[in-house]
Amino acid sequence: MPWFRSLFGAVLLAGACSTASDTPADPLTLNFGKGDNASWRALNDGVMGGRSIGVVDYSRKTMTWAGTVSLENNGGFSSVRSEWGTRDLSAFESVTLRCRTTTGEADTFTLTMETARQWWLPYWKANFEAAAEWQEVTLPFSELKKSSAITGDLPKLWAWGALDDIERIGLMKYDGTAGDFGLEVDWMRFNPRSDLRN
Repeated sequence: MPWFRSLFGAVLLAGACSTASDTPADPLTLNFGKGDNASWRALNDGVMGGRSIGVVDYSRKTMTWAGTVSLENNGGFSSVRSEWGTRDLSAFESVTLRCRTTTGEADTFTLTMETARQWWLPYWKANFEAAAEWQEVTLPFSELKKSSAITGDLPKLWAWGALDDIERIGLMKYDGTAGDFGLEVDWMRFNPRSDLRN
């Protein structure tokens, strides 16, 4: 069954999953915390000469990513990324995050899904706002945008890179502002398309 091998591979390569999905109609949930999905790592603008700081810490049940974004020296972003590994997300229509900020104030973040390992090639993205209190935020895949580190957002006619070939998933703080940020994530759940649900 090709779809089972693809989905099972996505679970392994993403880190760890709460339960193995038996069919494409089952949600795929990534639970963060020590001993489960604790493989995501920080990637900051220092790779481009920037001075932003971002660190990742795991508790028993959550992942906390926090730091300070600096616009100095052509910087301006911090991110946390999963390990590399091909993931087939074509059977899903949205992703839901249970999260909250750690600064006591609402803040804006970006979900990223890369379709290539070359940094200059386009990737999928969606912005979302996290509140200071725990909440579930759902991002429909129909509202995803394509963007590139070189050109910025791309027109909808750009069709390169499909959801059946996602190489890495991540979260970014990249909104043109400087300052402290913090995001705590309990879990991330990919929700199956309505036409595949039982």
